[in-house]
Amino acid sequence: MFKAMLLLGTLAVSMLAVAGSVSTQDLKGIKSAMDDRLKDSESAKLKDVRIAEDGTVCGLVNAKNSYGAYAGFEPFIAMKLSTGKFYVVGVGPESGQLCASKGI
Repeated sequence: MFKAMLLLGTLAVSMLAVAGSVSTQDLKGIKSAMDDRLKDSESAKLKDVRIAEDGTVCGLVNAKNSYGAYAGFEPFIAMKLSTGKFYVVGVGPESGQLCASKGI
């Protein structure tokens, strides 16, 4: 049992080590990629953004809704393409679950 717990702990630490910080340039690219997903992508505020070695990006986004009010932070998942641009796969609770399952 102890060996199994030790192995799980080691895997969790190694998976967390895969996620790294995101550059200012990447943050601008992610915000730009939000155009198709948000009503007001110009108002988007990003936090807790992490990028994995495979280009998967996870974080939280808060943007204004149709009424002009901030809706609250929601998880998002995006991919960094080989061109250097970003594609937002999804915004919402499912994105947070997917990021958690990938350890990001």
